[in-house]
Amino acid sequence: MGSRIWRGLAAGFAVFFMMMNTPRIEAAQLARHLHKTTLENGLTLLVKETPGNKAATVQLWVKTGSVYEESSEAGITHLIEHMIFKGTETMGPGALAEAIEGAGGRINAYTSYEYTVYHATLAARHWERALEVLTDAVLHSTFDPAELAREKPVVLEELRMRHDRPASRLFETLMANAYTAHPYRLPIIGSRESVAGFSRQNIVDYMAKNYHPENFTVVVVGDVHFAEVLDRVNALLADLPKSGVGRPELPQEPMPEGARFFMMEEDVTQTQLALALPIAPFSSPDTPVLDVIAQILGQGETSRLYHELRDTLQLVYQINGTAFTPHDAGLLEVTAVLEAKNVEPAVGAIMAEIFKLKHLPVSEAELMRAKTNLESEFVFNLEQVEGQARVLGTFEMLAGDPREDDYLEKIRAVSREDILRVAGTYFKGERCTVGVLAPRDSAVSLDAARLPALIDQAEAQARAGLPASLVPDAFLGNVHRFELANGIRLLVREDHEVPTVGIQAVFPGGLRGETRATSGAFAFISELLPRGTERMTAREFAVAVGDMAGNISGFNGKNTFGLRADFLSRYFDNGMQLVRDVIRTPAFAPEEVEKVRPELLAALRQQEDALAAVAFREFNRLLFQGHPYGLNTQGAEDAIRRLDTAALRAIYRQHAGPDKMVLAVAGDVDPERVRTLVEELFGDWQGSVPVADASTEESFLPPESPAAPASFTLPRAKEQTHIVVGFLGTTLTAADRFAVEVMETILSGQSGRLFAELRDKQSLAYSLSAFAMLGLDTGSVGVYIGTSPDKRDEAVAALWRELRRLRDTLPGEDELKRAKNVLIGQYELGVQTHGAQALEMALNEEYGLGQDFGSRYVEGIGQVDAQAVRAAAIKYIQPDQGVRVTVGAVNDFGKAPAAVNPPGDTPGDTHEP
Repeated sequence: MGSRIWRGLAAGFAVFFMMMNTPRIEAAQLARHLHKTTLENGLTLLVKETPGNKAATVQLWVKTGSVYEESSEAGITHLIEHMIFKGTETMGPGALAEAIEGAGGRINAYTSYEYTVYHATLAARHWERALEVLTDAVLHSTFDPAELAREKPVVLEELRMRHDRPASRLFETLMANAYTAHPYRLPIIGSRESVAGFSRQNIVDYMAKNYHPENFTVVVVGDVHFAEVLDRVNALLADLPKSGVGRPELPQEPMPEGARFFMMEEDVTQTQLALALPIAPFSSPDTPVLDVIAQILGQGETSRLYHELRDTLQLVYQINGTAFTPHDAGLLEVTAVLEAKNVEPAVGAIMAEIFKLKHLPVSEAELMRAKTNLESEFVFNLEQVEGQARVLGTFEMLAGDPREDDYLEKIRAVSREDILRVAGTYFKGERCTVGVLAPRDSAVSLDAARLPALIDQAEAQARAGLPASLVPDAFLGNVHRFELANGIRLLVREDHEVPTVGIQAVFPGGLRGETRATSGAFAFISELLPRGTERMTAREFAVAVGDMAGNISGFNGKNTFGLRADFLSRYFDNGMQLVRDVIRTPAFAPEEVEKVRPELLAALRQQEDALAAVAFREFNRLLFQGHPYGLNTQGAEDAIRRLDTAALRAIYRQHAGPDKMVLAVAGDVDPERVRTLVEELFGDWQGSVPVADASTEESFLPPESPAAPASFTLPRAKEQTHIVVGFLGTTLTAADRFAVEVMETILSGQSGRLFAELRDKQSLAYSLSAFAMLGLDTGSVGVYIGTSPDKRDEAVAALWRELRRLRDTLPGEDELKRAKNVLIGQYELGVQTHGAQALEMALNEEYGLGQDFGSRYVEGIGQVDAQAVRAAAIKYIQPDQGVRVTVGAVNDFGKAPAAVNPPGDTPGDTHEP
């Protein structure tokens, strides 16, 4: 099973397959709480009961994806996914999404190569409503031609958006080169020509061929009862007639007869590399071995590729390896971000690491770590109902059986000899595909003629027995609050449902702790924190964390920074020892600083290719002038180049100390044991150390709103125009924060005003949203849209109509209720994992909101009325004090005209003041 599937799925459902027959169904209880049922018409039902879980998910899987499309149907599966919520025989456009969001849930869909999934997640008490809505959408959509005419431009905007993303273009080109016969070579979304040409009849014909009960699998996970779900599914779906139509045979991909190479030189700022080798399909007995190989090769900081190419040779900024094993033949894929000059040596080093796997046995420690990580992913996946349902659905679709019990056993059984055998079977250099996306005139030395010799050299290096990069064989309710003598505030939430622990250590800082001279310091620090301590090198620390299948990483936000960690609960004590070392004795080793610096600079360059991010960066710069919120969250280039070990250590010591730390632990732990352990590890820690220059101390006056409307235009030769319009907003602790959040939500979501008016009715965009950032000193509110350049003025006018409508009229009761249910539902769904619970606890403490804020949040949202929403709109949406930023194409299809600024706009560049 592919790591690209495995990443989000994990594995493992329980065990004995006991068959029993009834007149209407074939049923199986796969394990306690897990049931499989097949109706007479061929429809499959999978139900997993999770008693006590407040959330439930209902998913309707259809065994049809882009690979089953004929050439004239390219992209129609994805278009249907868009159209499925555009109205049924009984519910109009937007009503389906409103029915779920109005119950506090979320609804969406996605299309893959082999299947399409419609899914809704909400409070468990509303599961029947989700089933009814999804069934109505899939069986009774009308596909109104007028709605289709409005939705096709939206899909075309999504196509343009993908085309503007360098990584998406590189991936699609890699697939088109790695596959020459199989439909995996074609983009799921289709082409401009195919999407623009589809009619209602095309959709109806495709649905008739593919949307029948033999292709349906309904998956329900949550606090439900199998018998009740079965009764409801029978009532809604048992009468569908069986079609008797089988799946068409797909062309099988022949093995490549020679290495393939492609080069893309475009208007990008950062070089990216992709490499692929053909491997087994999902059903192959080699798949568990390939998953272990992918872990060893390219997953995490202990992986061979990361250690060799990033840490040792310093050829790449980022690198990752995955095993993509769909229904048919898959690919081992490696992707990297690097400098153009390093492409050729990087490809050689990657191939050498791959080839070593078939010539040199891996270490026992390395093998055990990979297996433990794969098992760990499964356990952590159990924390959310969506993840459990995704596992069930994927295995049912690709293997015809959701059982995962034997899969983990096969993972545990993988041996060093298995890896040598499987690597020798699949990893042949003449079968590889290599692709490069680079800036124009980047002088990449590698080409198709040089690639075979480079591969032969890598093979010879591996066969000669050169040392491999081997790891050494040395082996929210119910919150307890404690305050240690040195000022540490400790919060513990006990929950034994899943054997995991989430840990969050939070300090004041982040963007709010920076100045123009130190912009990027906390991005630097958050990357450096897990890269070694006074007693462990970065490599030793990564190995220690990896041995426990855990995660320790730094984070930084607008107001805070710190450390997050996740472990299986059996490793909690050892994991806390590592957390202690990182917090109290981080190394900030000069050699690690010099590894992180180019990564941060590369991220800044990559940001320039993400135009929506650029638009928000420039918006914040204009709106928050004089306040740290106006700085770039990724830092400033000159500051990143200047900051050194001494400066970073000084900033850290100023902001991180026991008197400033909030430590939160949630999960399978005993609160008193946690308190005792934290006392042992942190009790003798003394206060934070001030530095001579305390000018960065966090004390700010809120920025003033612009005296007049401010605007900024940044032309880029791309296919889309990205526009942000916004204003200063409210704070985290203000009484009107609840009204502001409701106001923003009235605009947002699939049943919100922006989606309904600008996307559904006017087809002005694929991507659009409203936002409300709640800060400590101030915040922001506004709207965003990504549109075609020829629709720019129309889109801006439409945004302003919706903003003025909020000011001028009261919201209706239905949309007010929907918005409140959405916010409450999002809150409830957002704290499913132990890590999320720990973060909420820590931030509530840090911001002075209190550990009862969760219940007060629900109450505060519930009390917002229409007058409060309009009052918030009048207060914060100030047309004469707003900021508008436009980034991207300013004429059709990325052509920048001679004059790019409409009246009132100011031309600008990409440099921050």
